[in-house]
Amino acid sequence: MTQEELARRLADTGLPVAYRAFRTRQDPPYLCYVYVYDAQFFADDVMYYSAGHYQVELYTSAKDPAAEAKVEAALEGLCWEKGEEYLQDEKVYQILYEIEV
Repeated sequence: MTQEELARRLADTGLPVAYRAFRTRQDPPYLCYVYVYDAQFFADDVMYYSAGHYQVELYTSAKDPAAEAKVEAALEGLCWEKGEEYLQDEKVYQILYEIEV
């Protein structure tokens, strides 16, 4: 999967989506995604596999299982890990999905 394909999947949720950050203030819910690093699988001095690690961040003003379900449906077929944090200064929940594509 490419970064463009990931962006399309996220856009299909119907939520506003931006790479890294929006240029203007957004009202929640919205999504941001960002490339974090590449991981490679090496053996016998040969790189067999390289995968990009991305973070998909869902921001909501209240706990929103329906928005989370949309994101998780968009990530169907991918392995992901999920975490949650409340950002006090911004008064939003950040649901963080870590994926490898």
